[in-house]
Amino acid sequence: MDYTEALAYLYSLANYERISLGRAVARTLNLERMSALLERLGNPHQRYRTLHVAGTKGKGSTSAMLAACLQQLGARVGLYTSPHLSSFRERIRVDGEPIAPQELAALTEQVRDAAATVPGVTTFEAATALGFAYFAARGVEWAVIEVGLGGRLDATNVITPEASVITSISYDHQQVLGNTLAAIAAEKCGIIKPGVPVITQSQHPEAMAVIEQHARERTAPLTVIGRDWSWRSAVVSTEQQTFVLWRSAEGNGAAHYHDLDGTYVLSLLGRHQIENAAMVVATLDAVRGTLREIGHPLSPDAVREGLRRAYWPARFEVLRREPPLVVDSAHNADSAQKLAQTLNEVFPRRRWAFVFSTLTDKDVPGMLAALQPLAVRWVMTEFAHPRAWGAAALRDAAHAQGVKAESRALADALRVMLEEDVPVCVFGSVAFAGKMRSLWSKATNTPLPFTEEDELA
Repeated sequence: MDYTEALAYLYSLANYERISLGRAVARTLNLERMSALLERLGNPHQRYRTLHVAGTKGKGSTSAMLAACLQQLGARVGLYTSPHLSSFRERIRVDGEPIAPQELAALTEQVRDAAATVPGVTTFEAATALGFAYFAARGVEWAVIEVGLGGRLDATNVITPEASVITSISYDHQQVLGNTLAAIAAEKCGIIKPGVPVITQSQHPEAMAVIEQHARERTAPLTVIGRDWSWRSAVVSTEQQTFVLWRSAEGNGAAHYHDLDGTYVLSLLGRHQIENAAMVVATLDAVRGTLREIGHPLSPDAVREGLRRAYWPARFEVLRREPPLVVDSAHNADSAQKLAQTLNEVFPRRRWAFVFSTLTDKDVPGMLAALQPLAVRWVMTEFAHPRAWGAAALRDAAHAQGVKAESRALADALRVMLEEDVPVCVFGSVAFAGKMRSLWSKATNTPLPFTEEDELA
């Protein structure tokens, strides 16, 4: 099996990133297949320490920051994330490097053989098993594992982590997770294990009540950013931002000395990324005993360097500074609101041409409403994805909201990015952001990390 054949096999399985999950919930969300598959592979996920990250938005950024900090502490670190921007190999990394094509192919053969006696294995389950096996083969000491969907029945939820992290909770995938924030939060809280520390950020009261209840029922120590840790933004530029973080005494906001208190520099932009970074610091604080036991004691300087170095593409990624060109993966109303806030902070008093495409299960009216106050132009386009909106349908949906928009082919949308003498922001989904940054990279001969496109993606 070569790399192309490996991808063909993985994509031939039930792939619910490409088709609607709502039609197959009962047979898709099931941990029994995953446990059986891993047992046939020798339970590789039990050979290293893990951190588990769930949430609606911010999971990938938080996972990337955790991995970067652990690397700076001297550990060998695996990182498993999804979906990918351009190449399937991005999902599985060790010390920042994606799995090599030949290694992915060899391990896919093993997964295929193991799956032969486990009926119904999905693409995501096979990919997760592949990632777990790769981390064991490469001898990682820590693996940071991002949940794919929900948490309770997600394929990654076979691990018992050293800490569980729950990022921002908002409305997305309601057809699977539920129509209320409480229901969605309950699915995310499925990653909470008895006695295992839980770290979360400030949440809507409806979601926070569920998190507190689940942590209490599982006697899992709960740390909340905004209660147990406090922060304030300092300086923001187009390249980085600084913030001040401190541990609060007894949850009452009063300051006392802590070795992780102080000023941090973050390459990822947006106030929401500061909240994610604060969770990273709190998580490392929660597992400092384990870090010390395995020979990587917590170093505040290493944590600062890890946050400064952490990179997560297509999350308010500034490809050009003048006129500004920003690519972002926002794909629900909450993340679109955060995108609007960050555009205002980083590029104050600018108005934008938005190049937009998204998937059919996303809240198009909510995203348009969040960004319309900043818009001078809406360019609706479409890309090759079975669940993508058509450009004309997006244009009509905008018109129904009273938003003036035009529909353009992908090549014309790229020309807007290349030629318009106004600020341009591209957003709507991870896959769309990945496609457009790859096209821009090729058109401008500007090398960017993670722009290699899979042949069968």
